[in-house]
Parts: sequence; C-alpha cells; structure tokens
Amino acid sequence: MDNKGLLRLQKLKTLNADPNWENKDLYRLMYMEELYIIAYEKIKSEPGNMTAGADNKTIDGFSMSTINNTIRKMKDQSFDFTRARRMHIPKANGKTRPLGIPSPKDKIVQEVIRMILECIYDGSTPTFSERSHGFRDGRGTHSCLQVVRSWNAVSWFIEGDIKGCFDNVDHHVLMDILKRRIKDQRFLDLIWKTLRAGYMEGNIHHNSIIGTPQGSIVSPILANIYLHEFDMWVEDWIANHEKSQRKRTNPEYTYYVKELNRIKNGKKRVSPERYAELVKGKLHTPSLMHNDPEHIRVVYVRYADDWLTAIDGPRHLAEKFKAEATEFFLGKLKLELSDEKTAIRNARKEEAVFLGTSITIGSGDNIVQRSLPPRGKTLIKRRTNTAHLTYMRMPTEKILKRLRENGFIDGTNQPQARRAWINKEDWEIVEAYNGIIRGYRNYYSFVDNPRSLHYLQYLLQYSCAKTLCNQKRISLRKLFRKHGVGCKVPKKWDKDGKVIKFSELALQRSFKKNRMDFKCGKGPSDQVTLGIKYLTRTKLDEDCVICGETEGIQMHHVKHLRKDKAKGFTRILQAINRKQVPVCHKCHVGIHIGSYDGISIKDLANPAVARK
Repeated sequence: MDNKGLLRLQKLKTLNADPNWENKDLYRLMYMEELYIIAYEKIKSEPGNMTAGADNKTIDGFSMSTINNTIRKMKDQSFDFTRARRMHIPKANGKTRPLGIPSPKDKIVQEVIRMILECIYDGSTPTFSERSHGFRDGRGTHSCLQVVRSWNAVSWFIEGDIKGCFDNVDHHVLMDILKRRIKDQRFLDLIWKTLRAGYMEGNIHHNSIIGTPQGSIVSPILANIYLHEFDMWVEDWIANHEKSQRKRTNPEYTYYVKELNRIKNGKKRVSPERYAELVKGKLHTPSLMHNDPEHIRVVYVRYADDWLTAIDGPRHLAEKFKAEATEFFLGKLKLELSDEKTAIRNARKEEAVFLGTSITIGSGDNIVQRSLPPRGKTLIKRRTNTAHLTYMRMPTEKILKRLRENGFIDGTNQPQARRAWINKEDWEIVEAYNGIIRGYRNYYSFVDNPRSLHYLQYLLQYSCAKTLCNQKRISLRKLFRKHGVGCKVPKKWDKDGKVIKFSELALQRSFKKNRMDFKCGKGPSDQVTLGIKYLTRTKLDEDCVICGETEGIQMHHVKHLRKDKAKGFTRILQAINRKQVPVCHKCHVGIHIGSYDGISIKDLANPAVARK
C-alpha cells in the first residue's frame, strides 16, 4: 500500500504554516483508502465503539468493504451521517451532560475529517494560539496549569466559563470561520452534514440547529477553531492595554531600608524597640509597588471552554475585560458566559478555581526567614518573600464531598466500606481503589499542599480495607495481619493452585512538595511515522484466522477482555490478548451464534498453522 494520503497530509501541514494559505481541493483526500485505515486503527480499541448507535450497529464487522463503500459514496457525494443516539451522563455538580453515540462508520469518517483539519489548524506551525491547551496533541490540563504556575505577582483573576459551549456553537458563524482557510465547497458541505446530522433520544428524532455534537470525534477541533476567535481577541486586548515597564520601588520599603542603613552606619541611634519595629516593617513590606498604575500585565490561558485571565493592575481593568469579553461572546460568537462560574477574584485574598485546582497569589504566611548553611562559624539568615508567588492547592473539601457522595467516607469524613463493590472479586476491589488513588496522586502531583494528598490516600486505603473486611467478614486487624497495610490479595493462580500474581494498593510513603511536577506530553508526534506504523500493523487485509479464507474478511471485536469471566471465542482472544481478529463472514456468524468449533489457542496465535 502506498503512502500517498499521508504524504498529502504532510504537504498540507507545510503549506498551512502560512496562516493566509487557502486550501482548495481537500475533498479528494476523502478518497484515500489509507486514511480510513489509519482512522480505524486509531479508534478501534476504544470501549465506546462497541456501544450501538441509533442504527443499532457497532464497529464489530468493520472491513475493507466498508471503507470501499464509504469512498464510493464520497465520490458521488451520496454519503450522509446517521443520527447519533443521545444519552445523558451525570456531572460532578449533580447535573447531566448530553452525549451522542455516533454510528461506527460515521466515527471513521469524522476521524479522517479531524486529521485533515488538524493539518490545517494545528500542524507544524499551528494556527491555534499557544495559550490554547484543550484537545491538542502534546498538551493537556497539566501543560495549561504549568503556564498558570508562572503567573507571579498578579492582582486579579477572571474565571471564565462558557454556558453550554458545545451545545450553542452557531453553525453559520462556524462555517464563515472555516471559509477563510478552506475554499473547497464539497469539503465544507461534508462538515455541514456532520453538524446537521441530528440525534435520537429514545424513538424521537431531533434535528441539530446549533451546537457541535458531543461525543463526535470532530467536535473538539471544531470547538477549538470556533474559540480561536476569542483567543485572538484576547491577544489584541492585551496588546492594547499592557504596560510592560518594570514596577516602581515601594516608597515605604525604601524608607525602612534607609532608616536601617543610617543606624548601621552610626548616623542615627534608636531604642531596641524602635530597631525591632523597623526590621519587622522591612520584612513585611513588599519591595515593589503591587498596584503601580504605570505597570499593567495581562496573562491568559484556555482549556476547551474553560479559560482564566490574570491582571496585574487595578480592579476596574479586570471589570472592563469581563464586560468586553461578555460582549464579544454575545456579539461575535453568539455564546453566553455562565454567571455562575464567571467571576473576578482578588488574587491575594480569594481562590480562583481552574481545572479542579485552587489558585492564589501568596501562601498566607508571606514573609519567611530561612537559615542558610553556615559559612565558617557564622549562621546566615535571609528573608524570603513569597507574597508574589502563585500557589496551587488541591481543593480538599470538594474532593471530600465527592468521596462522601460516592460512599467512600461517612458524614464525619471517616473511611467506610463502599458497599456497592462488596460483590466484586477482592483483587478487583483493590485495583478499583488503586485507580482512584493513582488518579488523584498523578493529577495533583504539583500542588503546594501535598499533605492533603497523603490524607486522601489514607482515607481510600482504609475504605478499601473496610470494603474487604465486609466482603470477607473479618476484622480490620485480621485483614492487615494477613494481607498487610497495602491489602495485598491474590489475583492469578497456576494450574496447581499456586498464586503467581498479586494485586496491592500502590501506596506512596513520601509526599514531598514538587511545585513543577507536571505530567506534560512530549509534544506533537510525527503523523507520517505514526500513520505508517498504523498501516503496517493493520489486520484489515489479512486472511481469516480460523479457516484461512481470503474473501469477505471482517474484523471481529470484543468490548473488553475481563480475566476469568470470558466465555467461548472470547476466551481464545483473552489468551492471546487481542480484542480484534480478522475472520470471514461465515466464521464471524458462527462466533456470534455460538457454533464456533474450537480451534486451539496455539493455532490461532499462529494463523499459518491454522490454514494447514
């Protein structure tokens, strides 16, 4: 198979390094067979692909024939997207979020569209702003928070949240934005079909008049293209309002320094009480003016539809920014800022909450004296001013509330058994708790209150222990005596019943503060290299692994490979650790109706043997 499609994508990236480049003939990329194969390989293992869409189909049975039929419809422009099946999933605040489940063929086409749009807007020289971090390769919540960590000495935070952003994107405004860079009407029409596909809720058909469908693969990049307009507006606003000269020295601090110098040089004599007062005044007075009217600095960052702006300047400037941003969203993007979540915070007295992290300027105890290692026999003391530093904390109370709601702790914040998990296997309980512990520990690895992480680990450790105690009907003391404080339980046994694998809580002993421990990506990957990797490992063009048939090959998919619970043919897939295998139509039907004749695991692992 040639790599013509990949090379065209690479060329597209190069051309779009020029932000004024106009893309004309994009639709012909939808004829490239290898792009559909790459799209399939990218999304084939996602668990949501085995959830049926409105057409009651899953990705099971996908084949080269499916790709060829899609390309044929693309060529005569008869391809159309089916309605997504809408579900409502709960949010942390008690509300629900609508989620659309598209048809698998739609997902593949959307992934191809997404790859093309990514080459245009987020290639080697991205059109997207450096301040945008959501849904981008090599970026995420930690890269976004890492930028915020450097926002020292700001005075005001403006928290921004767009009310129902994905549900309220105006299709006509979005298409006008796309038309600036895309001059291929057929490709624009295909995106229009994606936006207008609609959804089904129960048996009721709904048309999509506004919004990008949540659950759609192409929706995140379309939202980024839409909100890029706001990023550019903020860039202009900063350029028009920022005054970058250095802050002036605080006159009060200068007074204390001069007075102490006079005393040190013998030009002035004061009482011990007055001297102590001057030293204390110097320690507790900033050396620079916090509210210098001649110095204004504005910084901004966005993750998807959440954004945060910080201003080092007067409050009226923060109010002006919020008012003009609200006007811009309503007038240009036809979106509304959420009154509930959009607020101005005093950076030194109030906490701003952004991406689940509480952010303030200064630690509260702003002036600290630290002893340095002695030089010879002299102990040196130095003032450390932390009033200007950005402090990030894990919102402990909010997380405790979530643990209470989910049954991990009681009303007095004491660990308790999670009764909903008692019927699980003991190793499943331990691994479920491990996932939660690791999740919190990895996400909040950079916080300035690591003791809260230690406390959180303690609560989940004892909740896990109490859940196992309820399951086994033993005391906590007996459990720890038998399984240790890490609740080490057997997971896998050999034929003789000997334990060969254990599950244990991944407890961390030391929780030292590491302010820059952000788990950031490695940067954008090379799409050509990645695409070739997908093409060389695909099984779409292989023979049936059961009978060796070469015609009518389909991919048999399973949702997951749960250990010790698989039956029938899934047990074979479990043994070779594969969720998809190529089979002919006859064998595929036999697998689903349960008439599979029992080929050996060894033969399935080596298809050449199975065909002899």
